[in-house]
Amino acid sequence: MGNPKWNDEKILSFFFLATSLVFIAASFFTGPVSELFPGFAKILTSSQVLTTDACALGGLNGALLNTGLLGLIAWALLKLAGTKLSGAAFGAFFLTVGFSFFGKNCLNVWPIILGVWLYSRLKKEPFAKYANMSLFACSLAPFISEAIFNRHLGYSTPVGVLGALLVGLAIGLIFPPLTAHTVSLHKGHDLFNAGVSAGFLAIVGFTVYKTLILKPRGLEEKYALNSILSDGFPTFFLIFLGSIFLVALVAGFFLAGKSFKSYGKMLERSGHGTDFTALDGAGNVLINFGLLGLVFLAYFFLVKAPFTGPTVGALFCLLCWAGNGTHPFNAIPIALGYALVSLLATWNLGTQGIAVGLCFATGLSPVSGRWGLHWGVIAGALHACLVSYTAAFHGGFNIYNGGFTAGLVALVLVPVLEAFCKEITPKKKIPQDAA
Repeated sequence: MGNPKWNDEKILSFFFLATSLVFIAASFFTGPVSELFPGFAKILTSSQVLTTDACALGGLNGALLNTGLLGLIAWALLKLAGTKLSGAAFGAFFLTVGFSFFGKNCLNVWPIILGVWLYSRLKKEPFAKYANMSLFACSLAPFISEAIFNRHLGYSTPVGVLGALLVGLAIGLIFPPLTAHTVSLHKGHDLFNAGVSAGFLAIVGFTVYKTLILKPRGLEEKYALNSILSDGFPTFFLIFLGSIFLVALVAGFFLAGKSFKSYGKMLERSGHGTDFTALDGAGNVLINFGLLGLVFLAYFFLVKAPFTGPTVGALFCLLCWAGNGTHPFNAIPIALGYALVSLLATWNLGTQGIAVGLCFATGLSPVSGRWGLHWGVIAGALHACLVSYTAAFHGGFNIYNGGFTAGLVALVLVPVLEAFCKEITPKKKIPQDAA
């Protein structure tokens, strides 16, 4: 299948690198160059708890530079570690790209990555086995920014750096074993499994922070979630993202032998414990990435969602599982669930938080894949009811909040479905490196 000169790993590596460079190049043409690096520096030195829009902090150009450089970091980390570029790596890379718009930056990821590296050393296993995990663990990166650039405590920067290093090492040491355990809670039906472990860990970390640090100093009432938002850049992102998705779709078509026939077979898969890269090839993964991107980009346009950092970032987070479980047939029912709830709710589908929540709700796509469209609609509806409230549990320190919410939905829904409903597709083995 495809061009014999390009194996799947080379295709994905080139795609990761090209995507990163496109964002960096765009940053020099989307605002005054004189504001580019000051904006980027502001992103690095600001609090990152939910919801912090990088486009509001550093301007559009600063946000794009952060995204491109963070993409390069993820690409280089995977390459230097010797990690096999599979569906999990595809997820790790694009999750990093997505969260660069709200929560991750080129500074706050390093202590956590170092912590996961230390975990691999203690386990006497190659870091290649955990490189993906180190990127997933950075869903707790706001803890690092909070430690260095604390909004409420007046300690010096060196003290903050030391605190951030200790916190990052602790997260990196705890996250891998915790994530390996949480997949059993939902049995692989939340593709955003790292969001579940990050959610539980963030709840513990946030309550310790409040109990031992904020409350004794009378600062508990002053703590609040961030609400740093831009007005959005609809014209730019419609053209820019649409071009990326279209190029990926066309490239995938040629790499898959100038045919969509094999992609049709991918659409028949449930998405449960399924690595599309291994089963269907990188060409079909790029087709899936491009088609999913265009479908949900059109959805954002139709519901008039604001094209802010969080909504654009969440869209890339949705696409991160284009190589490992999500395709239009099992994702669209989730969106229908959100649409159903919107008929009775006080919010509309174009609200930023709801648009972001929907992207992460697609982590439940294996539910519709295994049990049918109607259960996908129900899963999406339940997620829509929960997602606006769960961030308060962890104080906004888990930027993977939608993935955490999806895990809660799966935790309740999947046992009921397994007990009473007949699946429409065979159950798949859960991969050991599931995110």
